[in-house]
Amino acid sequence: MKSLLVPFVLLLATWAAAQETAVVAQPTPEPPPNTPALAFLRKVEEANRETQTLYGRFTQVRENRMFAEEVHSKGQFWHSKPNKFRCDYEDPAPAQFFLVEGVGYFYSPENKQLDKFRLEGGKDAPINELLVGFGLKVEQILEVFTVHLPEDQGTDPTKMIIDFVSRDVDRTLNFQKITITFDTKALEPRKLVMEESEDIVRIELLEVRKNQPIPETTYATVFPDDVTINEL
Repeated sequence: MKSLLVPFVLLLATWAAAQETAVVAQPTPEPPPNTPALAFLRKVEEANRETQTLYGRFTQVRENRMFAEEVHSKGQFWHSKPNKFRCDYEDPAPAQFFLVEGVGYFYSPENKQLDKFRLEGGKDAPINELLVGFGLKVEQILEVFTVHLPEDQGTDPTKMIIDFVSRDVDRTLNFQKITITFDTKALEPRKLVMEESEDIVRIELLEVRKNQPIPETTYATVFPDDVTINEL
């Protein structure tokens, strides 16, 4: 079950690494063209400049194209800059993921198992797909994505759809293409479709709250004594 939950966990988990990368990344020699997609992303970047905490609820559907199978899940997440993150999956199998000061924990109560690992940052760190939707610098997005508007934008004027086509799948967590539907008024992502070679992951953000207090106890990595710990 863990492999079915990890996509949304990973797209959130590298938030802190991407923040650090944004500081050390070299500026592009020439400004990128001011296409409609990039102009909108610059607005998103500016609107989220002061975001310090995030809370959200989501649903996720992972579709295996080869076997025509779908797995549905839902959960909630918390994030406090610069380096604290938690995600709880409520079904189909409860699980928790923490990233605290660069150390990750994936806890499965059903299996009584805890996977522990360290996430490396630096200039080659993965790009966080959710951060792309919450104000990552346009210049950093263009390091690993080609960005454009798809032809079919639908008929809802309050929504904008942007395609992010990977130029470096190692840094985009093996996702070849990510399509984000934005709320043009809130300047926030509402839906994400992430395409791998065999699977498609569809995420809908049901609720997002910014800059609300999050207790430090939210990120406490305390687990039962009888868990099996795997150091990865």
